[in-house]
Amino acid sequence: MASRGKSNVWQYWGYGVLAVLLLSLGGKAFGPAIYAALVGLLLFFVLFQAPVYCGAINRKRGGVIEFCRNNSAGLILGCHLRQHKLQKLGRDWWSLGWRQKTEGLWSGGQAKLATLSFVVGTVVSVIGLFK
Repeated sequence: MASRGKSNVWQYWGYGVLAVLLLSLGGKAFGPAIYAALVGLLLFFVLFQAPVYCGAINRKRGGVIEFCRNNSAGLILGCHLRQHKLQKLGRDWWSLGWRQKTEGLWSGGQAKLATLSFVVGTVVSVIGLFK
């Protein structure tokens, strides 16, 4: 079966950046500028390109919030639906409590992996800057 479009491997390029950060932890090959650039790339990947679920609010029923389960790119942007594209930064985001705001970060395995990879990458970069 032939594949269409670009390879599915390239949608995970940010995890390669995380691997470079983790492997550089033991040596002194990188300077502060390289660590800052790698963390910037990792942040861009996690916020705008990591394959995750949309997580935008579909409806509120009796205090229960239902989130969208469509595929999305990044933790900030929504899915293909026009209303979900920037809903995470819109009016609904500002009216929710912190617990409801962060549910989208843990909405599925892909979102958990993206969130944890950025946290680990940031910690590794801070350690690399001060070694």
